[in-house]
Amino acid sequence: MMFLQYVAPGALIPILTLYLRDHLHFTSYQSGIVMAMPALAAVLAPFAASHIADRMLSAERMLVWCHLLAGGLMLLLARVTRYPAFVGLYFLYGVAFMPTFGLTNAVALHRICDARRDFGGIRLWGTVGWLVIAWLFGYLWVGGGTGQERMPHALLFSGGASFLLAVFSFIFIPPSEAKRDRVITDYGAVLRIFMKPEMLLLCLLTLLTSACHQFYYYGMSPYLSQIGVADRFIMPTMSLGQASEAIVLGVMGWCLFYLRIKTAMVLGVLAQGMRLLVFAFFPQIASVLGGIGLHGICYAFFFTTGYLYVERHSTRTTRAGAQQILTIMISGLGVLLGSWSAGWTAQIFSDAGSGHVDFRMFWLVPAVLCIFITLALVAGFHERPASEPEREDV
Repeated sequence: MMFLQYVAPGALIPILTLYLRDHLHFTSYQSGIVMAMPALAAVLAPFAASHIADRMLSAERMLVWCHLLAGGLMLLLARVTRYPAFVGLYFLYGVAFMPTFGLTNAVALHRICDARRDFGGIRLWGTVGWLVIAWLFGYLWVGGGTGQERMPHALLFSGGASFLLAVFSFIFIPPSEAKRDRVITDYGAVLRIFMKPEMLLLCLLTLLTSACHQFYYYGMSPYLSQIGVADRFIMPTMSLGQASEAIVLGVMGWCLFYLRIKTAMVLGVLAQGMRLLVFAFFPQIASVLGGIGLHGICYAFFFTTGYLYVERHSTRTTRAGAQQILTIMISGLGVLLGSWSAGWTAQIFSDAGSGHVDFRMFWLVPAVLCIFITLALVAGFHERPASEPEREDV
């Protein structure tokens, strides 16, 4: 399940900016708006999906319908070349696809006994999926033709992965058959969890860290192209980040026995800022590969530990809603802020004649934000153990 869940976005997101700018000839700012559309949809869609899953469908069957709709919309997007139509359809795609991240997390967490120990290993399969599609599509498929000819096929691969996951979920992941097995989300209790000071700060810092992370996804493919990396090597080069993520997720359970969650999150933000500075000041390929290799620590040490911290303070009646709120911060508001900011920043620092971006200035913007996030996390976030009422029924 996790494998295909991340194959679908992994086929497109790493090269989406390059596809929009070089194939569809959108401006940098227009590309940022397009990339923000799923995030805009993600602000409301996960709550609607959670509500429907609670009262009309099981989360497992909701996952099937979301991926069927997302796959169909992605196949339509592969035929669209005009900016207004692409923006509208990509927004609808976000409405269908973005809830699936929270749904897969909720389905997985419901089926494991020790989330702190086991969730990292399950999430690892998502990273493996992203890694596999980078080489299967980026190196083998794009490498078999010209980038301009085969890059649009990324949308077909993405849509196909969604269809496969819908079929897999329908056949192999049984729904809750009896109504008594279904858990209705207590949204009042969910809001009370996130009204606590450390949870409010966690949400804010998660949003800002996600925005910094989105600068990476927006800028990396045109950055690699601009420093001379051939189209067929762009996705495999970026897949080094997923390889490092796979390693980090594989040992995360062991790491969290020795590290506090706050310490892990600080290390994640520091790694993010460090690699952005590497991209800004050392554009040689060896240095860039080292920066990409920090991706695993950037993602897993901050975002995955954030999910685990929220899980620690959730019960059966708040788990799905709490996970959806954090998903909105990461994949919704954070990506929305990051996409708009990255597109605007790239537009400001673009040369009007050549279209090249001054990537030193581009990368410095999120790097400075990472410094602020680190200071706020160290000074303001106080990790709190789950109280007894929160532990019951987990």
